[in-house]
Amino acid sequence: MEKLYIFTLLCIVHYAAGLNTWEVLQSKSNLSKIRQAIQAAGWDTYLARTSSPTLDVYTVLAPVDSAWGTVDPSTFTSNQARYHIVRLQKLTAVDLQSKTKTASVADNNPLLWFSYVQNKVYVNQAEVIGSITTASNGIIHEINKVLAVPSDQNAGGYIDTDSETSEFKSLVNGLPGGDVHDALYSFYDPNVVHPYFPVTVFVPNDVALTKIANSIKSELKNNTNELKKVLESHIITNNAFFTSHLRGTTAAIGTLGGAGNSLQTSRNSDGSINVMVGTSSAKIIRGDIAIKNGVLHITDNILNFVYSTMWSTIRDEQSLSQLASKLSGETEVRTGLQSNSQGTYFCPTNEAFSRALAAYNRLSSSNRTQILKMHWLSTTRTLNDLGNGNSYTTASGSTLTTQVEINETTNERRTYVMVDHVRALVVTSNIGTTNGNLHYIDTVLGLPYRTIPQEISHNSLTMNRMNILLSEAGLTSSLEEQTNQWTVFAVTDKDLVAMNKTDANNQSTFGRILFTDNRYNDLKTKIVKRHVVSGRFYTDGVTETNTPNLVTQSGESLVMFRRNNEFYVSLVGMQNTEAKIVQRDIAVTNGVVMVVNDLISSGDPEISASTSGSGTLTTSLALIFTMFIFLLNEKRL
Repeated sequence: MEKLYIFTLLCIVHYAAGLNTWEVLQSKSNLSKIRQAIQAAGWDTYLARTSSPTLDVYTVLAPVDSAWGTVDPSTFTSNQARYHIVRLQKLTAVDLQSKTKTASVADNNPLLWFSYVQNKVYVNQAEVIGSITTASNGIIHEINKVLAVPSDQNAGGYIDTDSETSEFKSLVNGLPGGDVHDALYSFYDPNVVHPYFPVTVFVPNDVALTKIANSIKSELKNNTNELKKVLESHIITNNAFFTSHLRGTTAAIGTLGGAGNSLQTSRNSDGSINVMVGTSSAKIIRGDIAIKNGVLHITDNILNFVYSTMWSTIRDEQSLSQLASKLSGETEVRTGLQSNSQGTYFCPTNEAFSRALAAYNRLSSSNRTQILKMHWLSTTRTLNDLGNGNSYTTASGSTLTTQVEINETTNERRTYVMVDHVRALVVTSNIGTTNGNLHYIDTVLGLPYRTIPQEISHNSLTMNRMNILLSEAGLTSSLEEQTNQWTVFAVTDKDLVAMNKTDANNQSTFGRILFTDNRYNDLKTKIVKRHVVSGRFYTDGVTETNTPNLVTQSGESLVMFRRNNEFYVSLVGMQNTEAKIVQRDIAVTNGVVMVVNDLISSGDPEISASTSGSGTLTTSLALIFTMFIFLLNEKRL
């Protein structure tokens, strides 16, 4: 009931008593494009019919105008328009939560697929974002994407003919008949229950499969049991899972391979989806290909089959060519990555090495070796193993810690790893090899390369306003230099905006001081300087009892302290100036950045005293001016 209630609240319900479905569509300004396409297809007259309560009943899945992008409704075919219409059914929002499929009125009645994930309803790859429930002969569901008409081919036929899947076709042909064949060529018959229909199929493209040596592929084809296990791991039966579903689920999904061959999904930092079976994973590079018997996704790797070592995978991966170049000169590390010993390596991408290249080249040979060892664990760890606050010893002897952040809006999980206070985001995870796991990361660990202002600009929590304040306080040039070390407590844009809300007098105290009123420039500079400390300080030694004092650029003292396993900072001797450290110990080339959730000044009585009379003064001046005008007019009279 709770899920049903939440979803119902998300629906935008419009009242249009007495209007038919076409008239309701006409009344909605945000549905003009689907209305144009339906009218061109000649289905406006159908949606207007109300003579038969059983035959003249419709459900319209209507992409809102903003969902069309570059798609021109004037070029939409009649078949494309009709794929958005269901006849003989008035499917409510509640109906869609339990329904898995229904036929459209497009040619040959191709199916529409529904899923209900995290209190959201999806049709194919589109989310249902609102419902217009009271048309006299139907219902309209607003969706956020235009639906593509499924191919007339089933999964097997698509694989047989697509230009990207000839290598996978060759593997499938190695198993004539059997479960794999039956699933790929399954069909829909409303009168017969097919044991495998519908299917979700993950198909590695030719680029992925040509990376495998021909001798290894030949061995796989000659081993029927192994080939069957591998191919079955690419097929989910009895469900059509579009990326909309895969993106929202964290539960393991059973494959045709049965027990021990379940599929798990994860999201990369760019929003793409990884799927994993066993120790191997693949990224969906072209998804949501609707087919006659379900949906198909093209991937960049084969599932449940590992064929190369960590070193071979790094060497052959174009996006890791700079890492491969560095490792090729490090015999000890390279030998370990191609040995039989299991491990995990965090691989900085080419972009990561490009940013840190100058700093890396300044290192001695032994220090470069240490940097490369900092990315190497002697145990195999998947993304799910990397929980918040976990720590591991690297091959260099350094400690690698993991951090997990959950986006409050999208519920997206981001995993970070940190060594020597340098933090990297895992951008692609769970690349399985014969001797361990690889995770691609966006930063070289243990090697700071940004200055303080650069880190504040590029941090995931966004602190552009803080950089502006530092500049206006005359601190930016000092914080860019490499000769001195600094620790800066930076406030996020989100929290600064929250402070800029108006008070009872329709005036914002912090807004005036920090952003609008030049009369408070000296006080603003003082507030900003409270967030800058000379020297490099970390929270490593801060405990419940050890609370170091730090002297700020304003000449005042800060104290860092720990409470309930969280870290805070506040002004010494001043109440209500506490700020929570939400990201700590971010090493940069010239110091440390700490991200805090508030100004270290909130309770400063000087702020209240400086601004308390502003509203009264403004009001008094207005009254004086009004009186002056009144007396001037009296004199004229």
